[in-house]
Amino acid sequence: MNTLARILCAIDLDKASERAFDRALRLAVIGNARLFLLHATPPNVRFSSRAGERLEYLSQLRERAEAAGVKVRVEEQHGDPAGIIVLHANSRKVDIVVLGSNRRRGWRRFREGSVSERVLRRAAWPVLVVPWDAQAGILEKKHARTSSKPHAPQHQLRDPSLINRRGNRTRRG
Repeated sequence: MNTLARILCAIDLDKASERAFDRALRLAVIGNARLFLLHATPPNVRFSSRAGERLEYLSQLRERAEAAGVKVRVEEQHGDPAGIIVLHANSRKVDIVVLGSNRRRGWRRFREGSVSERVLRRAAWPVLVVPWDAQAGILEKKHARTSSKPHAPQHQLRDPSLINRRGNRTRRG
């Protein structure tokens, strides 16, 4: 089975990016993968527009990834977002690209287009499109359930002799 060693997560300043980042971070933690965060400012928007907000948001995402023990690299570029995502995915030889979707419809979608659709058409690698209103995945639900339980000491979590055939922790005897 192939593992995910390099994950590219395209970020913008919309709410869809938060869910996409969460999924990409979970995949990176599970696969011990390197995470590339990419923000592409569209050509019709000045690069300096919302620069402070962008810097703060990308810094927060970097800190979250580093706190989770994930190697992360953040990049910003000005130009066509779909083209930039494809360019970075190809040059980094990523195993998967994670994108957020705002689920635009009608006139707004026609006017603004869909970056994820344009990336999908040009993709030579798997693409995960995460809708902004996606429910928490099974990993998030499992983490929320177990985070309310008291945690075992780290040595007990790492000792394989303490895990029975069903994957449950056992007591030292």
